[in-house]
Amino acid sequence: MNNKPAICLTFDLEEFDLPLEFKQEISPEKQFEVTCSGMALLLPLLEKFNVSSTFFTTANFAQNNKELVKKLVQRHEIASHSFFHSAFETGDLKRSKDLLEEITGSKVTGFRMPRMHAVDHAELLKAGYSYDSSLHPTWIPGRYNHFSKPKTIFRERGLLIFPASVTPLFRSPLFWLSFKNFSSGKYCRWTQKCLSAYGYVNIYLHPWEFADLSAYKLPGYIGKNREVMIKKLETFLSHFNGKADFISIQTLLQSKHEL
Repeated sequence: MNNKPAICLTFDLEEFDLPLEFKQEISPEKQFEVTCSGMALLLPLLEKFNVSSTFFTTANFAQNNKELVKKLVQRHEIASHSFFHSAFETGDLKRSKDLLEEITGSKVTGFRMPRMHAVDHAELLKAGYSYDSSLHPTWIPGRYNHFSKPKTIFRERGLLIFPASVTPLFRSPLFWLSFKNFSSGKYCRWTQKCLSAYGYVNIYLHPWEFADLSAYKLPGYIGKNREVMIKKLETFLSHFNGKADFISIQTLLQSKHEL
């Protein structure tokens, strides 16, 4: 790395089970299909702008899409997003890590819990992880309130915690819903505020956001059409191209001698 600020553009690579939250049936096969169709549009953009990302991947998705995940690890970091997206037991921490390492042939050091739920840090360390990116230090109504938590990288009981980015003053989140629903200009300004304050950002999106979701009855703030999402991502990547390095979380933490 040089002295440019770093953008960790991360993706939760998971089965598209969102319709289930809205009482709509969707088969496991269709869940994988939607995510893969989003990946088909997303990956060329990442290659065009020479982006290296972190894909927090469920073991369930990986074992059903092994060739895709093997291809990803050649350019991107693969980290764990537990075993299943909508079910969890403590044993899934190690089981998902082991399976991802078996498929990719690479060491898995990072974890993010689905829906940014809390996770036992002692159990993460026991399972062999070095960092956790499950903390969103802001308030999301109906989900969590983490206004009292640190906004930047910190260590807790030997585990590195890499929070999702929020703006320095008001803790405005840079997560996927902000990306989808605010103008590109506003989102880029928020990102620049974080880069100026911290020297890096940790942004998370989902590959299924770039798929055609018109067949599902989702709220308008979620179901933006794929053309809008692709245009927004291209605008974002163009804006920061040459101004920041797009790197994986693992690369950033190694550059800071944390891992």
